[in-house]
Amino acid sequence: MNSEQPSSSEAKIDPRWKWHHRELMRLNGRILGKLAERKREVNASLAESHKDPADTAADETGRDILFAELGMEKNSIEEIESALQRIRNGTYGICQATGKPISPDRLRAIPWTRYCKEAVPSRGPRTV
Repeated sequence: MNSEQPSSSEAKIDPRWKWHHRELMRLNGRILGKLAERKREVNASLAESHKDPADTAADETGRDILFAELGMEKNSIEEIESALQRIRNGTYGICQATGKPISPDRLRAIPWTRYCKEAVPSRGPRTV
């Protein structure tokens, strides 16, 4: 059996989007790994107790940063999973604001994007 053969789920993917699918799966795995590491860090931080007020304040600041990172990573996972779903249902590469195709260059640069370049300014600064 050839280890280079695509998985059964990848075999059903439109050939135009196979690279994007593989890249999104790779990114998803990497972020999930980072998310698990951050969760371990938060749990370890919560398990430690310090009686000194300065230590407690520093620990709380560190935890706040870890919680913010967790939130960003969860958002990234949601965006990637949404892009994978669009690949599966045949709507990947179509701008959700205009209904026009998203440029191949933009999809290569930001494979999870929902919007074409023209739609981004009208959707606000946080939208990709």
